[in-house]
Amino acid sequence: MNYKALIILLFHSTFAFQACNTIKEKKVNNVISIEENQEVIEEILIDTVIFENEAIKADILHTSLADFISGKDKSYYDTIISIDSDFWSEFSKEINDDFSKIERRRLLKMSKWSDSLFIDENIDTSLVFYPFSGPDFLHAYYLYPNANEYILLALEDIGNIPNWKEIGSRETKRYLENANNFLRDIYLRSYFITKHMKLDIKKEEKISGVLPSLYWFLSRTDHQIFKVERVTLDVNGNLILRDKDYGIDGVRFYFLKKGSQDIKMLTYFSCDISDDGFEEDNPELLIYLNNMRNCNTFVKSASYLMHYRSFKEIRNVILDKSITIFQDDTGMPYKYVNNDNWEIRCFGSYVKPIKDFEKNYDIIYQNDLASRYKKGDTERLPFSLGYHWRDASEQNQMLMIKN
Repeated sequence: MNYKALIILLFHSTFAFQACNTIKEKKVNNVISIEENQEVIEEILIDTVIFENEAIKADILHTSLADFISGKDKSYYDTIISIDSDFWSEFSKEINDDFSKIERRRLLKMSKWSDSLFIDENIDTSLVFYPFSGPDFLHAYYLYPNANEYILLALEDIGNIPNWKEIGSRETKRYLENANNFLRDIYLRSYFITKHMKLDIKKEEKISGVLPSLYWFLSRTDHQIFKVERVTLDVNGNLILRDKDYGIDGVRFYFLKKGSQDIKMLTYFSCDISDDGFEEDNPELLIYLNNMRNCNTFVKSASYLMHYRSFKEIRNVILDKSITIFQDDTGMPYKYVNNDNWEIRCFGSYVKPIKDFEKNYDIIYQNDLASRYKKGDTERLPFSLGYHWRDASEQNQMLMIKN
């Protein structure tokens, strides 16, 4: 059966997606949609695939929004907001040039390595669990391109996307520049710096949250978006639609690689995953995670938080649910996996944590891990990822496979 079809869609809209109800919204079949207030009729050819026995059409609004934010294509918004060609050419070129650099220096090397030297094919389609992630879908995707679902957890607010027509051309251009600048540390270092994100998001001075970067990453990894939902968790840890301004804040994307028929999911929760956070702020999240299916866990640049007693619960979730763990030394302390339950491959070399964390060396420097690396049974990584990005010889990663 051929699931590809061409559909002529009459689509009426002048507004972009509003993630926090900044304009009137309506829900259709659990899909966040937008009230039309002015007819702009377009003939659009889009794909249809079968998902859970239903035909689902690619959402031209969300896909076009992702391409707009990421500098790939503004044509959908030409009738909504005036963006002069000189600005767009410069904006798009800057992103294309920067993205080409990180593809060449890091991402394509990661992809090639993942294809041949990473986890086995029989488990690489599993859920990817990425705590302490920020909105970094990019590196999770390049390491685990075959995964069918990604769950990201971080403190940063989700925020919203502005109404382009309402804020006008000048502010729209400023927003696009700010959304790209938000990714500056991903370009250079491969990870988000928390204090930079806080400054960028503070009081919505630049952008209101991580939502535009999630759209950006989906676009730049050549995905179409089929549905976007604002979600939360009920008291029993079940994922539900978020209709009001309470409960843990989450967003879920349903998306598809262009040319594929496999619908995937990306869920991001803005949350505190310390023990106090689970107990006081979002106990339903701990229930949700304990009910999560087995996964491949990815941790990098995680500020060594799981080395502290106050992060016992998330350590237990990872140890219980993970089929594999791929991390640097900022993740799960080696002492918790140095046993018969895990087969461990070490990559690169282990050195002291960077100076930003030197006041806590007595807690986060791992003598047992240093001894393991000194044995010499380590493998080389062809890419740099994490805090030691300046010097690849000081790069370390570990792949832990549950026996």
